[in-house]
Amino acid sequence: MGKVYNQFAWKGASFISDAMKAFFSSKGSADADLSGNRGTLEYRSRSLYQNSAFAGAAVNTKVVNVVGTGLKCRPQINYELLGIDREKAVKWERSTRTLFELWANSKFCDAERENTFAQMQDLALKTELICGDAFALRCFIPTRNSPFGTCFKILEGNRCQNPTGLSDCDAVTMGVEVDSNGAAVAYYFTEKPIYGLDTYSDYAATVRVPAFGVTESRNVIHVFETDRPNQRRGIPWLAPVIQQIKQQERYADAELIAAVVASMFTVFIKTTDSDLPDEMLGNVPDPARVEPPMAHSDGSVPAPKPAAELTPGGIVELGQHEEIQTADPKRPNANYDPFVNSIFNEIGARLGIAREVVLKKFDSSYNAVRAAILESKKTFDKARMNLSVDFCQPVYDAWLDECVQMGIIDCEGYEDPMKRMLWHGCRWIGDAPIMLDPLKETQALKMQLDEQLTTRSNACTQVNGGEYEAIATELAEESKIRARLDLPEPGSVNKSESVTTSTQEIADPQGSDK
Repeated sequence: MGKVYNQFAWKGASFISDAMKAFFSSKGSADADLSGNRGTLEYRSRSLYQNSAFAGAAVNTKVVNVVGTGLKCRPQINYELLGIDREKAVKWERSTRTLFELWANSKFCDAERENTFAQMQDLALKTELICGDAFALRCFIPTRNSPFGTCFKILEGNRCQNPTGLSDCDAVTMGVEVDSNGAAVAYYFTEKPIYGLDTYSDYAATVRVPAFGVTESRNVIHVFETDRPNQRRGIPWLAPVIQQIKQQERYADAELIAAVVASMFTVFIKTTDSDLPDEMLGNVPDPARVEPPMAHSDGSVPAPKPAAELTPGGIVELGQHEEIQTADPKRPNANYDPFVNSIFNEIGARLGIAREVVLKKFDSSYNAVRAAILESKKTFDKARMNLSVDFCQPVYDAWLDECVQMGIIDCEGYEDPMKRMLWHGCRWIGDAPIMLDPLKETQALKMQLDEQLTTRSNACTQVNGGEYEAIATELAEESKIRARLDLPEPGSVNKSESVTTSTQEIADPQGSDK
């Protein structure tokens, strides 16, 4: 008989210790764990965004820093593999960018004709954060006011659900149908938003939409972030901290009410010969009075006597045999700020955004604030990459497909899958990050340029989100204008001393006095 050990190699695996014996965990797969809980998580996350100050600020902060004024399309093709010269490639990139911006800056890119492409990016990311995922359906709606018919319709996550009567299974779960490899082949969407104005219910007829069309172009863009393998739906961004945020919201409400009550200065008059407060009106004038419950018309349930109410500067006369017992609530609570800040620190750490960035409260040292911004920027950069891959690039691919088919843009060999992927090459540029100290950070960039640690293109992107070629072209045009008007060159810019040049004081070899 083998020897029995009462100890575990890992303390976390123990079922004997007092700390672990009541610790139970789920054993389900990614879809199994999410299937029965996703709807509740989505609705609670939406409620927190609407009602919790910190939750709303966290979502808006991430959207503003990731999307900002919109991710800009910069076509960038590999002209060598395409077999074309650089001059032709640059010309193609410029004309394609101009045409895409013409489409993206109009509201014809939206099937609902409400948003530009930048605004759709904002809506898609915000929907993903709140609901766990967002969907964009590719539509083709030709109009005489636009040369392009391709447009997209954004859907919330709860629009994707199984057909009525079909329970979750390996093939179809939460409205997503997959093949043997786990790749999505079709989605089921409700014909109308559930809990709508006409029918306030989650019962709705569904429509099966293939993930790809007959030409293998994408019909459905699914924007979400996977946390586990074999996960076909997204999890709301606030899901891990829903409980903490809700408890903090309740605590904040309680502290605010306590502070309001403590701020009410009320005088009580005690008398032995009074029938106040009036049984119907109470002690507060009608406009400010909390209405008591009314009795039934038959008088079966008599209305209770109104309680004496506190009002700012109120004077209350007590009735016979009545007296008050005072209590000092000690509000506002001096420990409120450090306590909630500790909660915000934990929530921010889980979400990947520093508390200072969410609350827009920078009251620490320069280095601490800079560290908070840079750490948060890592989260924003990752989310920006995900948005560009999951949403922006598929939209650009669909738009380019239409332009090639309509003959608007010439892409030689586009029917070849390899060349089509090369023609789809594109970079997505976001807004430049904030500069806490523009002078120091500009000097640091200049030093990196002088030491050849970075390029001017990267420097321009960091400073203002622009491109060096476009800036240099515009500067050249400005120089021509100054020459034509016989204006001097701005010497303060062109003749500035390099910050990498340092002067060293050399000691006198003869030891002369300094």
